[in-house]
Amino acid sequence: MPIAMPSGIPIRSCRFVLRANTQIFRSPLAGTEQRGELPGAAWVASYTLSPRTRAEIAAVQAFLVALRGQANTFYGYDPAARTPQGTATGTPLVKGGSQTGTSLTTDGWTAGVTGIMKAGDYFSVGGELKMVTADANSDGSGNATISFEPALRNSPADNAPLTVTNPTCTMRLIDDEQAGWDVDEAGFYDISFSGVETFL
Repeated sequence: MPIAMPSGIPIRSCRFVLRANTQIFRSPLAGTEQRGELPGAAWVASYTLSPRTRAEIAAVQAFLVALRGQANTFYGYDPAARTPQGTATGTPLVKGGSQTGTSLTTDGWTAGVTGIMKAGDYFSVGGELKMVTADANSDGSGNATISFEPALRNSPADNAPLTVTNPTCTMRLIDDEQAGWDVDEAGFYDISFSGVETFL
């Protein structure tokens, strides 16, 4: 079970990246290229926290230590995009099983809304974090087709819920030395750590 970051974690800055999985083959003679995209794109996050006293940062230290390097996982997210720009009202669900790719048919939205989800919004479904790539509208029955990246790794079940507020993905630390910190002479702690999305 992934571990949640402490409530109110003082994130000063974050670099949140979708790391694609591509291969490039370049001819040494003609300079022409062949490009191939493979499955397995993953979110990568680097979090830098604001300096805090020991009492204020202790919960974060305990969180990092509890991850045991790369052994355990945590819920990662883009801290500046916890709520959608779109209306995102209703109770959105996957409409029909066996869906794959970068488009998802959904229902359960508030009916007849322009901009129910906006390009750049995040949502999670089946434990996977996605970014909406085009504005989506709901029809008169509350249906909406959502375009997103990266592609689904697993087909979500019919009626699986979409999480549009505080969506997350499952991450592990990028190495076994992330549970560390610097302390200055005034007793303020500086902590930075990075994680990468992990999936079975």
